[in-house]
Amino acid sequence: MSPRINTADYVRPITAARRIGISVQRVKQLLDDGRLPHVEIDGVRHVHTRDVERAREERRPKERRP
Repeated sequence: MSPRINTADYVRPITAARRIGISVQRVKQLLDDGRLPHVEIDGVRHVHTRDVERAREERRPKERRP
């Protein structure tokens, strides 16, 4: 028996793309390349919200130091 997944913690690629600030096509590339972890729920890929947040943080410009 596989563990239960709390689907409230996961979003579809279109929502992940909006939150990260990239295209859905780019999210799908990241999923295909294994650079963005995902699970399949009823045959549809979903990304955990913590991974979406991590990707968003990585995309944010770094602060410049004097």
